[in-house]
Amino acid sequence: MSGSRLIKIRVSLKGRPVKSYTFNKDTVLVGRTPEADIFLDNPGVSREHLKLEMTSRGFYAVEDLGSANGTFLNDQQIQREYLMNNDVVRIGKFSLWVNYEDDRRGTSDGKEMQPASFEGTTVLSSEELEGMIQTAKELERNPAPAPAPAPNSRPAPARAESRRPSRPFLVALIVLAFLFGTMLGAGWPQALIQ
Repeated sequence: MSGSRLIKIRVSLKGRPVKSYTFNKDTVLVGRTPEADIFLDNPGVSREHLKLEMTSRGFYAVEDLGSANGTFLNDQQIQREYLMNNDVVRIGKFSLWVNYEDDRRGTSDGKEMQPASFEGTTVLSSEELEGMIQTAKELERNPAPAPAPAPNSRPAPARAESRRPSRPFLVALIVLAFLFGTMLGAGWPQALIQ
């Protein structure tokens, strides 16, 4: 398996989004059988309709598995073709929108990825997930001690929160301003003067 590329597939039915999938495996089965990686419960879909297979070129190839209604790539019927970014595979009334992403769970030089640089779905192996759970349990049992203050350091200045009005006070102020504005709009002061 290449391990450096993920394939993301967004499934839609008659133009309406159904589900999104992300895979990092050599073969993805699509069909009406419940064992398929992408299960499409529709009589227009064969039990094992098509497979997506990682190739040595680092791209997936889509291959029709002898389906009754055929497989279409960008509206052309195919038997086997390479998949590129933004390709659309059509099976009956279903459309599968294909995108590739680099697997950014780690880099080849061993450096850790900065958390702010990753957007999207995180895919973890069962070993990675188990390791994260164990680390969290350890931190719960043995929390990291608070850092000791540096010698001869001054205490941090008090925050100015005490000068800020409290939330109930602000709510009351807003309600009073609303009532006062309503009374002004209704001509209330003129009624008192007359």
